[in-house]
Amino acid sequence: MQDSSVSSARFTAILTVTAVSFFLLLLPFELISEIPVDIDAKPFFAPLAICALLPNGRVGLAVALGVALGEGLRDLKEGYELDDPIGFFGYIAGFWVASEIFNAAPFKRWALIVGSIACAAVQAGLEASSFLLFGQEGLTVALYSAIGNTISHGIIFGAIPLLFLVPALHALSRRGAARRAGAGAPQGWSAPAWGAARSAGSDRRRRVSRGGRG
Repeated sequence: MQDSSVSSARFTAILTVTAVSFFLLLLPFELISEIPVDIDAKPFFAPLAICALLPNGRVGLAVALGVALGEGLRDLKEGYELDDPIGFFGYIAGFWVASEIFNAAPFKRWALIVGSIACAAVQAGLEASSFLLFGQEGLTVALYSAIGNTISHGIIFGAIPLLFLVPALHALSRRGAARRAGAGAPQGWSAPAWGAARSAGSDRRRRVSRGGRG
């Protein structure tokens, strides 16, 4: 499990980036027609990728709040409804659950799958409860909506792209870190070669020293 300490500035930056990116990604996804009742397409893979790449407790909270805020901006554009507050807390709860799963097993494929599905199930379940509280639909419709959105958000637009996106971005970040580490080596040397050359030089000096004593 990773250290949960995150500075306030970084927390705010992650929250802001998540909110803006999720809001912008929602716009083209709105072109995908809904399946009655209220089964839609949402780009869960983007904020889930941030949670997975930065497996840290406070990062998960920042992402959860950012997703809720991004969805809130979209609702503001379309007009608020009575069930929107339930959906708001559903996003916070769902992405917080996902971040805890990713935090427990960073970069594990099973964690990406389970976390994505759990995130969508929590969010979809809370949102579907609004049918029972504010609508005329019954339990069957609420369950149909919850299961449908769990499949759509958690699997199709969650776990499947996440299994490709996270390893690719993680490898890219590791290569960048390796290049930054190698920038301190003498010109014309790679960092591993530099370290090997220093080690070989030390070995030669030790052999010469032992030979002189003999």
